[in-house]
Amino acid sequence: MNIIINYTSAVLIAVLLFGCQDTYKQEYKTYAEFNKMNARNKSWFPNIINNDAYNLKSISALDSLCAFGRFSYSDSNAYNSIFAKDNLDLKTFLKKVRQNYSRKPPWFIDTTNLQTKKPEIIQQERFYLLNIKTEKTIYFILSD
Repeated sequence: MNIIINYTSAVLIAVLLFGCQDTYKQEYKTYAEFNKMNARNKSWFPNIINNDAYNLKSISALDSLCAFGRFSYSDSNAYNSIFAKDNLDLKTFLKKVRQNYSRKPPWFIDTTNLQTKKPEIIQQERFYLLNIKTEKTIYFILSD
């Protein structure tokens, strides 16, 4: 009987320690794979994602409602029109990165010398999006 109680306690402790992680990771190779997900999973991504998107990644911090993400695309025209209006200053994007720096994943864009890549930056709701046209990649931060 003692063994059963100890085993049950050990399982409960393991579940509490490992089941309550504070981040949620998502990775999709194609838009079709991403599109199969439910609305809750998709809400960690901006709604500008078109069917040409691929290599979609997001890591979300559930406790602070912050997310870092990226995706690549093949059709520049769709994204060029979105980023053609209401561009933000690079400083605004960098400020959001600094505010959440401890949660920044290693695959997120290196912010040193970012100006040389001529980024386009917009805000869409709580998302701050940075487009690197030459790489056909959009990076985003969900933050207050």
